Amino acid sequence: VFSTDKLKYYLERDNGDPDSSKDFGHDIIPYMLNAGERMLSYRFDGYWKDVGTIDSLWEANMDLIDPNEPFSLWDNDFKVYSRSSQMPPQYIDPQAKVGNSVVAAGCNVYGEVDFSVLFEGVTVQNGAVVRDSIIMPGSVVESGAIVQYSIVAENAVIKQGARIGERPENIEDKDKWGVSVVGGGVTVGKNAVISPKAMLYNDVKDGEVVC
Repeated sequence: VFSTDKLKYYLERDNGDPDSSKDFGHDIIPYMLNAGERMLSYRFDGYWKDVGTIDSLWEANMDLIDPNEPFSLWDNDFKVYSRSSQMPPQYIDPQAKVGNSVVAAGCNVYGEVDFSVLFEGVTVQNGAVVRDSIIMPGSVVESGAIVQYSIVAENAVIKQGARIGERPENIEDKDKWGVSVVGGGVTVGKNAVISPKAMLYNDVKDGEVVC
């Protein structure tokens, strides 16, 4: 809790500092402490995560479906409210396989989804596989495509047979593993291969390999 005048002063000061990383916890709070401002802490023993990195964003979404985390989206004593998308209910085909996942309204799932979070309006076609991933609104994973340990942003299209990311146990050099990211509106061509840690901002051609 901050007074408006104090918060404005330190935000504007930080904005004018070329050496600042523009991070509230890393720059502003330490500077206020060093300036002798009156600061108090509150000991919080519930769930908390800083989602300032790609990995922490992925982890936070995975925490939603981790049975070992100390919270539940379905806890009536502490309800989690979200924005309504005003879309029809999700459709899960009788032949689809869905486990340990959150599937939002408007999704159409015909393939396999495991330990993943599908935002509203996502389509996973027949024969497609999504594992340990976050698929954001309006994206399409076409037939035969495999998405693993990835974040796919809004309205992206993963074409037939493409492979995005990899399971860590399949990588010999663990330093090369990481979450793959497909940017908003990006199309990944047929049979393209996107390596772990790759960050896609532009379309990928059919059969292209991106490391």
